[in-house]
Parts: sequence; C-alpha cells; structure tokens
Amino acid sequence: MDLLSCPINSDLAADDVCALSAVDLATALTSGTVSPVQVMERVLARAAHIQSEVRPFTSIFADEAMAAADYAAQRIAEGRARPLEGMPLAVKELTGVAGQPHTRASLLLKDVVATQTDPCLIGLLEAGAIPFARTNTPEFGCASVTDNLLYGQTLNPWNRAFSPAGSSGGAAVALATCAAPMAQATDSAGSLRMPASACGVVGMKPSHGVVPSAAPDYLDTVAHNGPMARTVADVALMLTYMAATDPLHLAGREPLAQSGPDLDGTRIALITGIDELDTDHDVATNLRAAADRAAAAGADIVEVPFPWDWTRLFHAVRLSFGALYAPMARMAIDAGAEVTDLTRAFVASVAEVASHYDFTVQAHAERAELHAGLGALLHDADLLMLPTLQMPAPLANDHFIDHGPVVNGREQLDRWIVAFTVPFNLSSACPAVSLPSGLSRDGVPTGVQLVTSPYRDFDLLRWAGQLEGLIAREPNPMNGGAA
Repeated sequence: MDLLSCPINSDLAADDVCALSAVDLATALTSGTVSPVQVMERVLARAAHIQSEVRPFTSIFADEAMAAADYAAQRIAEGRARPLEGMPLAVKELTGVAGQPHTRASLLLKDVVATQTDPCLIGLLEAGAIPFARTNTPEFGCASVTDNLLYGQTLNPWNRAFSPAGSSGGAAVALATCAAPMAQATDSAGSLRMPASACGVVGMKPSHGVVPSAAPDYLDTVAHNGPMARTVADVALMLTYMAATDPLHLAGREPLAQSGPDLDGTRIALITGIDELDTDHDVATNLRAAADRAAAAGADIVEVPFPWDWTRLFHAVRLSFGALYAPMARMAIDAGAEVTDLTRAFVASVAEVASHYDFTVQAHAERAELHAGLGALLHDADLLMLPTLQMPAPLANDHFIDHGPVVNGREQLDRWIVAFTVPFNLSSACPAVSLPSGLSRDGVPTGVQLVTSPYRDFDLLRWAGQLEGLIAREPNPMNGGAA
C-alpha cells in the first residue's frame, strides 16, 4: 500500500526524507547522503504539522532531538557511524525512556518522569536511533481506541471519522503520516497489530521473550514489546536490534535461525471468521484476495475454522486480564483519580471473574486448551492467515462501553475488538505480524495477519515480505482496481 495515497500525505513528494523507508533512510544517513540534522529538522516539522491535524504524539522533544542529531552527524563525519545513526524513533507513552515523561496516559501519573529506559529500546538506542517523540495510547493501554483525558483522541489519517484503533494508535498514525520512520509499540491483546491494520502499516508481536521487557513485566507472558514500521523490511530491521536475551533478569529467548522459507510449497491455514462474530465484507474480500495471491505463488491454502467461539475466547481473556491489568486500573480508581470511561469499563468487565479465588488457575487451564487448538492447526500448517481486525477500524468518538461495533449491519459481541489478535497473546510464543491487505470502501486500510510456530520470527517476516510484494503488485478489489 502506498502511504502517499493517504489524504493527509498529499503534500509529500516521494523523495521527501520523511517518505523514505527506514531501511533506505538508514542507508542515506550512514553513507552521508543526507545529514542527521537535516533529517531531524524535517521530521520535527512534519511531526508538529501532523500533531495539529490528528494528534498522534504525547510529547515531542525538539531540542533534545536536535542535540542528538548534531552528535550523530559528528560520528558519521568521523567514520564512527552506527547502523541506525541519527534515525528518528517514536516511543509509546507506556514505555519508559530515562528523563522523558512516563504517564501511561493517565492523569494519576501526569507528573511521572522515567528514571530508566525500557530494555526493549536499548538495542535501538545503542545502534544510534534517537527517541524524538512519544506516542498516544488509551489510559494504561486498556482499550482498543486511542483516547484519554490527558492527551485527547488520536484520529485515523485515512478517514477522520474513524479511530486508528489501539492501544498503539499514536504509533501507527505517526508512521502512516510519515511523521516517524520507526515506532516502538506494545501488544497485550493486539495493541500493536490492530492499529497497524487500521492505519496501513506493518506491526509485529514477536515470540514471547525475543524482545526484552522491564522488570517485573518480563514475567508476564501476555504482554509484548515489538516493532512497527511502514514496510516488512523496516520491521525486520527494527527486530534485529530489539531482539536480545536479558541476562539481568535471567530471561529471554533467541529466535530460531532463519530457514529461508518461500511461499511456494508453504502450507497456509486460512481463517476467515470466528463463530458468533461477523467479518466485515471488505476485510474478508481483501483477505481472500491476499490468499489467492499466495496460492498463485505456490502456497497450499486450506480454509479451516477457528477452534473456539467468541464466548469461550472472551472468557479466557477476562480470566487472564483480570490478573494482569485490573490491579493498576483499580488502583487509580481507588485512589480517587479521574479516569476514563474506558478504564472503568475494563475494570467492570473483569471484576466478576477476578473475584473468584481460583480465577488465575482457570486462566492457565483455558490458555492451555487454546494452545492445544492452535497447536493442532500449526501441526498441519506452516502459517495461519486471518484478519487482523474484523472491521477496517472502529469509529472515532465511540468508546464501545455498552455496545459493540456494527459489522455488516449487525452489532457485535466483541466490544473489546480483539477477537482475531488476542489468541496469539494467550498463546504468546507464536509470533504474529499484520500487514496491509488493501483499502475498504470508506478508504480505511484493512489488514491480514500471519502467524507461525513459536520462535520462527524471522521466517515469519520472510513470508510476510513475500506476501507484501504480491499484494502491492496486484489490483485492490475494494479500491476501484488501484494497488
């Protein structure tokens, strides 16, 4: 998908440094073709403009970023360039960078400044990336739309009647508007993949343990840090520097060595829906078109059902999330802080299951059953292919507190809008990537999600890169034949 076709990018030329892929920008920077100072000046100007339009950022650090760009320019001039020297990097508001605000988008924490940098960022920063801005998220990341009382709502740049989804909505919008070439994001229920889908960019949830997390979060197997960028190659570049074992916490797992898989001969299990839910017509059309292109490239496509219905899946989700995220949200409510209706609704959704003494045991038992179902699918297939979101994007100005989104004319049971992504947080060792599959009739991107067996992270990106190329070369059936 050509992001220059996004309406908000109509003022950008293809050779503008803001429109370059991260791979091309890294080459231009380290070779001296462009100056880190010139790049950062341009990115900061673009970010300020985009912030006034659709509000992807919570903070922009212009002075600090320019000082870092000066230092990067010196290193390049002295022949000491690191692989990402001078690369602008956007960081999610949930993720700590020492010396920068770390509010988690909550009024309760509005004055908090991070004292440590999250381990997921260390490899990127040591490679020369510059954390120039922070991106918006719902309060504590507990929602699938990006809105909060501290920073306000982020809008979808393709069609501002829609949300960019969440919780990494700010990161996805920064990328889609060419206001950042790389963005770090988090994913506990699809928080990274869903906004990538809604905004026409690429987002990856790595296998658990491949990208480190701050203590004590690394002990949680549902939450992940991951890369988000405009192309699969850019995501692979980021993952190269984000992936690391964490000896300080006796944690981490290296991905398996890349086996060089090709779509030709690959066994793909196609999942088009989940029982009790509808899949949007445009999402399904673009998904099947992507599957047809993979089949034309030699892949063996077999359509299979998802192993659970939504009722059972959501029960498992509530059990797991009641233990993981409810305590922080409840702490803010009990402290008398002003919190969003999204936070209150989340706590209310998990309160019933979290009140039972054995709910954590039940959560583990349910996750084990889900592992068995997904494991059976991946025993017979190399890849799962399914939608990322069941609709192109949720509507803006709607928090889905007491109703679900409308898909194909029917209100949906999934008010959290996570049905296609959260299974791979509960089965956290499976890497998952979302890439654009086309546009909907409302001009909003749709996404296709690929999932593979545990720790085949770079194999997954190779498959995704091949499918990305096939989608880009073929007409989009939902967009009047345009690619």
